[in-house]
Amino acid sequence: MLTLGLVLVVISTVFLVAALAGGSDDPAGFDLGIFDVETDTRGVFLLGAATVLLFVMGLELIRSGVRRTNRVRKDKKQLKQLTQQRDTRDADRNQQAAADPE
Repeated sequence: MLTLGLVLVVISTVFLVAALAGGSDDPAGFDLGIFDVETDTRGVFLLGAATVLLFVMGLELIRSGVRRTNRVRKDKKQLKQLTQQRDTRDADRNQQAAADPE
């Protein structure tokens, strides 16, 4: 997995450098309703890269939130089981103490 990750990072770095170096100065315009954006092809590429970065960060936040929620749920379940075991053990001791007065 580590090797595959490193290969993907190297490939993406090569594509990034190629896109930034090979971009042209042709203007590109976007009408976003509220405002218009005028940029070149490098700007379009960087906006796309920023969008992907934000998307991946959002997915990572969702994943970490789900993992934390599952961990808390598991801890609560384990705590409930331990509490029930303790209560059962205490009840058994109380019954033994009441049945066996010394």
